[in-house]
Amino acid sequence: MSKFADETAEMLNEIALNGFTDDQYGSVDEHGWFGLILEHKAIITEDSQGFFDYGIFDTAQIARDQFNQIVSSLESLDQE
Repeated sequence: MSKFADETAEMLNEIALNGFTDDQYGSVDEHGWFGLILEHKAIITEDSQGFFDYGIFDTAQIARDQFNQIVSSLESLDQE
């Protein structure tokens, strides 16, 4: 069960649950799950404890760039 800090977090989670992420990476069982929602310029994440968090960016491109950095960093950790 997810734990939400506010209404925006709940709304973004609902979008993700309905399959409307533009990209996603990871698993709650590993480093956490990350989703990209370009329409809302947001990156969302959920950990193994069910805690849900998000970041909102000024543009969709900035959100995409940040998401790509997260993925790159996690892939580097997995290769160690």
